[in-house]
Amino acid sequence: EFISSGITQTPELSILEAKKEVSKFAELTFKMHKKSQELINELDVKKRNKLMKKIIKYEEITDKLESEIANYLGKVSSSKLTDKSSLRLRSMLSITSDLERIGDIYMQITKTVEKKTNDKLWFDQKQRDNLNGLLNRVAEAYELMISNINGNYSDINLDKSVSIESSINKLRNDIRKKHFKSMEKGDYNAQSGILYSNIFSSIERIGDHIMNVSEAASGQQLN
Repeated sequence: EFISSGITQTPELSILEAKKEVSKFAELTFKMHKKSQELINELDVKKRNKLMKKIIKYEEITDKLESEIANYLGKVSSSKLTDKSSLRLRSMLSITSDLERIGDIYMQITKTVEKKTNDKLWFDQKQRDNLNGLLNRVAEAYELMISNINGNYSDINLDKSVSIESSINKLRNDIRKKHFKSMEKGDYNAQSGILYSNIFSSIERIGDHIMNVSEAASGQQLN
């Protein structure tokens, strides 16, 4: 939307246009998050298939966006940049890499749900509640991450991001402990238990990448 016409007359303006594109990229992956949560909770097979197709389409767009933003920033980098602009450019390259990986993880979650459907497996209410709790916490991290990359990178305070990331890790650890106990007791099908474990581990990994994005935006990863 912002970089299709090519680089502008000044590298600073080009970087500003790229920043807008990166923000749109982040919004797209947040849509994937919401659709994935719908997918996990949807009981109707036809509606699930529709959601899967939507997530697959989004994932294809994320691959294209990463490539196009990286190519654009590569052209901008050949210009004479200030130290600040150079740092912003490296921040955005790192951010787009993490956003593309987030898209890949939502794709993996989609394939796991598809396998669950094909194998006629199910999650009980406790499993769904645990996944929703984790997804809701990641949504908080997402909203903060988007706020960070929409604002001035140099003004980012990571304290809240670190706090939310810690709470995601703690919640994942709690869910994992309960999961192992349930598996030992035979509370649910072993196959569905494996798929459930794959999903909550994947959700936690998304939290890691969200934290990486905020760190990259602040410049802390790159100094």
